[in-house]
Amino acid sequence: MPPSDPRMPGLALAAGLVGFLGALPPALLAVVAIALGGLSGDAGPDPWTYLLVAAAVLQVAAAAWLVARRAWWPLVLAVLPLAVFTGAVIAAGQGDGGRAWPLLLLVLPVIAAGLALTPPVRRWVTGRPRPARGERRTR
Repeated sequence: MPPSDPRMPGLALAAGLVGFLGALPPALLAVVAIALGGLSGDAGPDPWTYLLVAAAVLQVAAAAWLVARRAWWPLVLAVLPLAVFTGAVIAAGQGDGGRAWPLLLLVLPVIAAGLALTPPVRRWVTGRPRPARGERRTR
């Protein structure tokens, strides 16, 4: 088996960047919700606020894992918390004409997941050199 190419493919770089950028909308929405009292509302804390914070943190961590050449699948799975939030908001039907805006939260994470699923990115991540058994890694 030939040695893996250490250069990062452009699709992997794009997936990482879009993954980092995809964390901004839920993070900003969570900050606004917290600033407006989302963690301590009149009826108690709103659990969806925690979901937004977790989704943003998960998206950043998954993008970092991809860029560090650790794994591609966390970036794909990082879409799930936002998909749950988006589905809940759409199902709740807050307002008549505003049902499509939550889908904007999913645009960048879905693009990042799609880029992470491409064969060049997956080959690059799985071709990462690993230390031999019993050998310690030094930096």
